[in-house]
Amino acid sequence: MATSTLAPKYIFGFRSDVKDNVQYAEDGSVVYPAGHNVVLYSPDTRTQRLIPGTLESEGITALCVSSNKKLLAVAERSDKAMISVYDMQTLKRRKVLISTDAGSKEYVSLSFSGDGKTLIAQGGAPEWNLVLWVWEKSKVGSVVKTTNQQGAPMTSCAFSPGDSALVGVIGQGMFKMYRNADSGLKQANPIIGKRDPALASCQCWVPDPPGSNEQRERLLLGMADGEVLLLEGTDLKAAFSCDNGLPAVSIATYSKGFVVGQDGGVVTIFERDEKEFFRRARAFTIEGNPCKVTCLAISPNEEHLVASLENNQVYTLALSNQEIMKQDEMNFEVLGTPNHAGPVTGLDVCVRKALVASCCSSDRSVRLWNWVDRSCELHRTFADEIFSIAIHPTGLMVLVGFADKLRLMSVLMEDLKPIKELGIKGCRECCFSTGGQYFAAVNGTTISIYNTYTCDNVGNLRGHNGKVRSVAWSPDDSKLISAGMDGAVYEWRLRDLKREKEHVLKGCAYSSVLATPDCKLLYATGTDKKIKEFEDSTGSGTTISKEIDTGGVNLTQLVLLPNARVMFGATEGGCVRTYKYPLTGEFQEAKCHAAAVSRLRVSWDESLLVSGGEDGSVFVWEVRDKDARAAARREQERLEYSVEVLVTRSELDEKRSRMSELEQQVAELTMQTEYQLRLKDLHLQERVKELTDKFTAESEADRQKFESLLAEKNEMEMEYEDKLKQAEERAQAQLQALDTQYQAKIMAEVERYQALMQEKEMLAERWDEQNSLLVESHERVIAELTEDYEAKLAEEALKIEALQAEKAELEREFEEIKKQLEEDADREIEETKEKYEQKLQTERETSLRLKGENGIMRKKFNALQKDIEVCNTQIKELYEQKKELYATIASLEKDIASLKREIRERDETIGDKERRIYDLKKKNQELEKFKFVLDYKIKELKKQIEPREAEIGEMKEQIKEMDGELERYHKTNANLDLTIANMRLKQSGLAQEVSDQRRDKQDAHALLRRFQHDLQEVVGFLQEPKVLKEKVKWLYQKHCGELRLGPEEDGDVEREAARQREYLEKTVDSLKRKLAKDSELHRTDNLRIMQENTALIKEINELRREIKSLKGGGGGGGGAGIMAAGGVAVGAAAGGGGGKGVSGGMGSARGGRVSPDGGGGGGGADNLRRELDMQRDLIARLREEMVVKEARIKQLEAMVVPRPISRERLPPMDGFPAPPPGGAAALVAGGGVPPIPTAAGGGGGGGMSGQILAGAAIAGSLGPAPPGETGEL
Repeated sequence: MATSTLAPKYIFGFRSDVKDNVQYAEDGSVVYPAGHNVVLYSPDTRTQRLIPGTLESEGITALCVSSNKKLLAVAERSDKAMISVYDMQTLKRRKVLISTDAGSKEYVSLSFSGDGKTLIAQGGAPEWNLVLWVWEKSKVGSVVKTTNQQGAPMTSCAFSPGDSALVGVIGQGMFKMYRNADSGLKQANPIIGKRDPALASCQCWVPDPPGSNEQRERLLLGMADGEVLLLEGTDLKAAFSCDNGLPAVSIATYSKGFVVGQDGGVVTIFERDEKEFFRRARAFTIEGNPCKVTCLAISPNEEHLVASLENNQVYTLALSNQEIMKQDEMNFEVLGTPNHAGPVTGLDVCVRKALVASCCSSDRSVRLWNWVDRSCELHRTFADEIFSIAIHPTGLMVLVGFADKLRLMSVLMEDLKPIKELGIKGCRECCFSTGGQYFAAVNGTTISIYNTYTCDNVGNLRGHNGKVRSVAWSPDDSKLISAGMDGAVYEWRLRDLKREKEHVLKGCAYSSVLATPDCKLLYATGTDKKIKEFEDSTGSGTTISKEIDTGGVNLTQLVLLPNARVMFGATEGGCVRTYKYPLTGEFQEAKCHAAAVSRLRVSWDESLLVSGGEDGSVFVWEVRDKDARAAARREQERLEYSVEVLVTRSELDEKRSRMSELEQQVAELTMQTEYQLRLKDLHLQERVKELTDKFTAESEADRQKFESLLAEKNEMEMEYEDKLKQAEERAQAQLQALDTQYQAKIMAEVERYQALMQEKEMLAERWDEQNSLLVESHERVIAELTEDYEAKLAEEALKIEALQAEKAELEREFEEIKKQLEEDADREIEETKEKYEQKLQTERETSLRLKGENGIMRKKFNALQKDIEVCNTQIKELYEQKKELYATIASLEKDIASLKREIRERDETIGDKERRIYDLKKKNQELEKFKFVLDYKIKELKKQIEPREAEIGEMKEQIKEMDGELERYHKTNANLDLTIANMRLKQSGLAQEVSDQRRDKQDAHALLRRFQHDLQEVVGFLQEPKVLKEKVKWLYQKHCGELRLGPEEDGDVEREAARQREYLEKTVDSLKRKLAKDSELHRTDNLRIMQENTALIKEINELRREIKSLKGGGGGGGGAGIMAAGGVAVGAAAGGGGGKGVSGGMGSARGGRVSPDGGGGGGGADNLRRELDMQRDLIARLREEMVVKEARIKQLEAMVVPRPISRERLPPMDGFPAPPPGGAAALVAGGGVPPIPTAAGGGGGGGMSGQILAGAAIAGSLGPAPPGETGEL
């Protein structure tokens, strides 16, 4: 696989050809399509979350978000039309809906129901079927064909948010409505008056206002003549005009009204009105973009409106401030970045700045994208078509190929300023050199080279017979590689403008070419759907050294990382491929664009890959290196991006003069404002004085008026008290008259009530008799049904057990959903609680104010109201008693009718139950027969399984015993390791002693040489006795000092020195002879042990093959002991030394892992022999046991479940080769036993040691035993 992978980083672009291409998520993110992805863009943080489209699909066709903003449906075009449903919070795919009922390769429109459980999808050509999905079950509920006989295309479908029963469908020249019934979708007939339904262009259902209990299925229908119709159900209720005659293209609703998007970039807002449902409030226009508003979306908090245009632009409008906005001003802001309206024809990446330059011939624009802060730094539109673009490595210049000229421009802070115009028309390929001092431009079949800073023509490269499609510079700018539609690939040498390499392949039009950093290899791709590698060969020129098939796909672009580790390719299907380099044909593919990838570029630091597509999007990829350390090192060493910009002196001077003018104006305005404030202060002081005098006079007049009113009030109170007493007397007389009248009426009603009670008792007795008969018959039926259903319950119990598992799974899912719903509900409750607490506080304040105003009036009328209420209460009580009597009579009549109806229904039910009971009895008899047969089979199978399980248990016990023996062997090896360590310590002590002796000997030799030198100097004075005497004294004092030695002592010292020297020489000679003898003995033993190990390994492999053939791939417990004996390899070590410095070693291999053990002294060979004898005996015993059990294994091989591998496969040891594919058998059979590494030490009295791991090397090369042949060791 490739050493680097691609991860999406950011995408600049938008697709307006997707239905409902702008939606809002629950968290306020904007959902829209870009390339072959769905983007969730957060306007606050300017971040994106991507949902990639399906790799096999051809593109996204429609989007839909559920009403609760938690589900997203994405329709994609493929061989079979498909819909993917995603969770908006986790971005995980919940369901994929695929069915042939669509009758098309795509769905053109989607809509969720109000509860989010069903999804309506309008299929495309040729059948135009409307499909109703129950998406949670991946089930098609209903299918109906919506088009007319002429096959007119359909454009939109929408579910009613209320009862989810009505569906509106709009097509070319038609409008239909369907009702979702139990039998499927049934067409309804909408009534829109005299208006032509062929003018319908868009639709949107109006949700019921908050707090409304009644559900009204209201639909807004936009017309091509600028009208908007309001339908309730299928009936026309009202019509609204946008007053501009422009077609209504899209509609969105919110709590205060709805918004209409029209042609010409016009957005019209309608608000709710009590008289006419809705009224036109205001209209806004998107300046500079007179295009259709294809889709509208309103944020969940209803503060922002998002509008998408057919030229791939997206704008936002603040709805919360619409009342104060002026209609003739530009009130819209660009969402994110301004996007290309057509295919990207040119693309380049800057070196010193985080900029990507792109151009588009459709909108005739050049844009500079900043991938760090995710913005469009510069956007410039021209009058001519643009075919290519290149940006200078410094980021301060761009080269743009127009239809009439090639222009070199400076990149200023807010503009592009032309520097030089070159007479190259329609330049489709241009690029700066690596260093930036040159640039190449393609003029048909000629490539022109120019100096960047002087714009002088350095030379023209001619040789192509067809148009040049691709050019590339070498890293040192000494060469240029080109490829054209004539099938020619050339490498040009700029020193003399000559061709250095060339290759022509007729019939292949190349689209892209590149070279390796050393220019030894060239790569090109073209219409033959292959990647070709070109290389110079001696005598035959440039030839194709390798061809990589692209799988029948045309590659449009090739890019190689500067470190030549990964190659990227772009396809016509919108995919980007990552090829491992050197090329082997392996690749990883990621689809990012909805159309062909037209351009592909990589950043200089190998961290980013940028692709431009014919869908108008620019995709930024992050190149992730699997070597994290190298990536971190490159990131640390990377030079920071430049932030400098160019500004012209005239512009700077103009800004400075403008700033000085503005500062002067501010100073003047400050002085004027201060003067005006002083004038206002004086005027206000005079005004305050006038008002004070005026209010003082008015206050005195009001006080006098209040005193006069108080006197009038006292007089009126006395007058009204007299009137109140008279009214009370009249009311008492009227009350007595009414009491007498109603007493007579009550007596008549009482008599009538008694008669009705008697009639009721008679009816109750008759009903009790009938009810007792029914109860008896019902009990009999219940008893019979109980017996029958007990058998059925036994069967249902089995089903219940099976459903328990499913229930547990559903409960877990329910708990997760419940948790999410509770969190959402808590959040909504808190928001609602806060909202209504504010309302409650306002209402409380209003109530307190009103209570204070009404308190005075209530006190005046309380006495009268109490008397009137008492009379009214008595009248109401009598009236209610009368109503209750009538209601009782009516209810009794209804009860009689319902009892008669229930008797008839129960008779019919009893008949149905009896028939059902007869059918169940027949079915029960058949099931009992089947149960008897199954019980017999189960008993037989249990009899066969029990003895086999017992035998398996015995074999497992044997395996445990063998494992115990292995543990004892390993303990023995550990003891031998300790012995080796002791011997090594002894060896190191002897080595130190020998080193000390050598050092003393060297000191003695040095002293002797000094004495000889001094003595030679003294001998020169033999003829001068006095001087000789002084020199002898000096010699004595120098070498003997105060020491006085007799003649006997001098002789003893000399004899002792000679004796020690002779002893050391003999010791060294004996050590050398012993070392040679021991080395020869150990070498012979090692060869013999290696041969014995080889024979043992052959026997082990034969036993493994026999076991494998017997088990036939099955597992058992019997092979563990064989591995325990056969999996041990023995090694020996030879060391030199004189009795003390001898050391040996033994290595053991366990399942392919080597663990060194050791033995000490001269008994190493005896230990090895004993170990081999023990293992031979164990192998013999295991063979005898295997002969006895082979027959039994053959019987159990079909029943025994294979044991899993007891441990992971261990890696090979350091210093030993990896095992061959055929294991130990292949190694021994082929004579491929690896050589045994041997280390021997000795000489010079030293105690050097060595070690030979003979068996360990062989066992390590074999690898682990096959599954089923070894137990856990």
